[in-house]
Amino acid sequence: MPKSDRHSPLLDAEREALLVQLALARQALIKAQRGMRPRSGLSRSAAAVIEEIDEFAFVLTGSSDFFHTGAHGTPPR
Repeated sequence: MPKSDRHSPLLDAEREALLVQLALARQALIKAQRGMRPRSGLSRSAAAVIEEIDEFAFVLTGSSDFFHTGAHGTPPR
């Protein structure tokens, strides 16, 4: 594989599939975090991973609040 191919941008379908998986991981972390002590190391670690997922989504989409829900009645992505 030529060097330039390794750095090519993701195709739209690949980006969408990746965002779906990131959303699932983010939701699982949020759900797990509900059962953790709020300021425990485990909870802080989960929060850090959620922040990294949000940052990754920002890099992929340009939207800093891609996974955040909008006003009432707007379903989360």
